[in-house]
Amino acid sequence: MKIGLSCTVWAAGERAGHLDGIGTYSRALWDGLDQTIQSSGSDIQLQPYAFGRDLPSMACGTPKQLAVRYPVHALLSGILKLPLPNSRAIARDIDLFHATDHHIPRIHGVPTVATIMDVIPMLHPEWIKNDLRSLKSWLFAAAIRKADHIITISEYSKQDMVEHLKISPERISVTPLGVEPIYFERIEAEQRRAVLDTHGLQPGFFLFVGTLQPRKNLLRVLQAFQQLPDAVRKAHPLVIVGRDGWNNEELLPQLHALEQKGEGRWLSYLPQSDVLTLLQSASALVFASLYEGFGLPVIEAFAAQCPVIASNSTSVPEVSGNAAWPVDPYSVESISAVMQDVLNQSTLREEKIQLGLARAHHYNWNECARQTLDVYRKVLKDG
Repeated sequence: MKIGLSCTVWAAGERAGHLDGIGTYSRALWDGLDQTIQSSGSDIQLQPYAFGRDLPSMACGTPKQLAVRYPVHALLSGILKLPLPNSRAIARDIDLFHATDHHIPRIHGVPTVATIMDVIPMLHPEWIKNDLRSLKSWLFAAAIRKADHIITISEYSKQDMVEHLKISPERISVTPLGVEPIYFERIEAEQRRAVLDTHGLQPGFFLFVGTLQPRKNLLRVLQAFQQLPDAVRKAHPLVIVGRDGWNNEELLPQLHALEQKGEGRWLSYLPQSDVLTLLQSASALVFASLYEGFGLPVIEAFAAQCPVIASNSTSVPEVSGNAAWPVDPYSVESISAVMQDVLNQSTLREEKIQLGLARAHHYNWNECARQTLDVYRKVLKDG
């Protein structure tokens, strides 16, 4: 069995020096598949592919080029139903193609599996980037529907696709994400102290991690934080780790005001090692997202033994179980009250840390890879 695995977002992240959630998934899935194949002595072969020019050399090798630009192919595929011009060459090299990153090609003669984290572009176009978002949403839906099989990352996302895209449940498999082992490793106190000193922080802050975009709900988190007493805000500032995304005209001035008052920091992008230190030093991760297909930061925080304040909606309760402190993400008062509870209820805090740690151990990339291989076999057998 020869599998082509798309690495477009992963490759872009390698160039930029940081991976987003989809890039992390693509890299971790490749590693998990490779380890599973090596340990089992299987004859399965993996070949990386990507859209773009001058593709970088990565842990998977240098990807073969699918086409120069995905948006051009998406238009030709979605409107004219045209496959990639190099479909015949690809079909000679692989038996199945797995689009891991929403860049779903039409390859004549090759069955395609597509991983779709969520269907936010169709359900909430107001949360995505403004440029051509109606066309992008239509093309995305068209690309999803033409895939031979779909992998998603939670039962909640699966039901969204069944309900809103009218896709048969039999065409969708759920393979939950995993936690990288490094999140479980405890960082020495001296090393943690050095990282905190670099950023001018003391332990005990509230932590937000994620790209600054509307659905991450940072504006309400800021408002909830402002409702805490002055002394609490000074002792437990709000630390934001995330690159500026889009539609943040109202948010950014408030972040600057937060810093000017000495009640928080916006650190933009940080390397993973620094994020791990912050997770192990925070009073809680505040993850009040309005919509998630999974919510990987929740289980990463669980693994780091960081208390988690998490939304009580979409896929998040499915992932967090009873280990997080649930909040209504649309209620500033709910978020603020729970932030205060985390500080005041030390016994419950320790109980939830242990529940979270146990829950994190259930999510690993090798199991994700094993379930993904089962999907490949099913698609090739049924085809």
